[in-house]
Amino acid sequence: MFLPSPRYITAFLLLSTLSVSSALSLPRNRHSNLTSPNDLSFRITIAAAVHYIHTLYPSAYLTRIECTSPHYSTLTPYDLTDLSLFFRNPSPQRSDHSTILLASRPSAPVWGQWASPQYIPQPRPQEEIGLGNTLTSDILQIVRLMRQAGQHGMFDAVEVVREQGMREDWWIFQMSADDEGWVWVGDESGRVMIERKGE
Repeated sequence: MFLPSPRYITAFLLLSTLSVSSALSLPRNRHSNLTSPNDLSFRITIAAAVHYIHTLYPSAYLTRIECTSPHYSTLTPYDLTDLSLFFRNPSPQRSDHSTILLASRPSAPVWGQWASPQYIPQPRPQEEIGLGNTLTSDILQIVRLMRQAGQHGMFDAVEVVREQGMREDWWIFQMSADDEGWVWVGDESGRVMIERKGE
């Protein structure tokens, strides 16, 4: 199986990001009227990565995004540069379903610097019904909504997922303090929910 080199991936995704930012019709963001390209950088990074994976695996679709920081706890989403994108790769034979993982290069300083995609001969969990090709909200707006809801602590990681029974994609922040647990923010609704540890 052909696996493109990191140099090819960087060049392809740079061109993809430029084309996505100028041509892709992103979902309307109901939580912000800002038009700065920086406000959409995370969304465009993910959309360009999805487009890239589709050139290699046309039937694959994104089911989960995981983001962590090499600095562990952080207050800013810009530190969440260790990204992992998980794709379900369907097959006509159900038993042959597989996973494609696109992860950041080790110690990548910014979003969008990817290692070669990994083919994993195991299916994604059935409860993951899949994210759209583009997110409705950018991570900056999501963090802002969390802060406005009174959650000002540091966080260790965030994942974006939509599972069975969920009506929208959810951003789930793993908070750093032992008693804080997790903060859930709806990608479309902007609803904020708190899940305390032990509850």
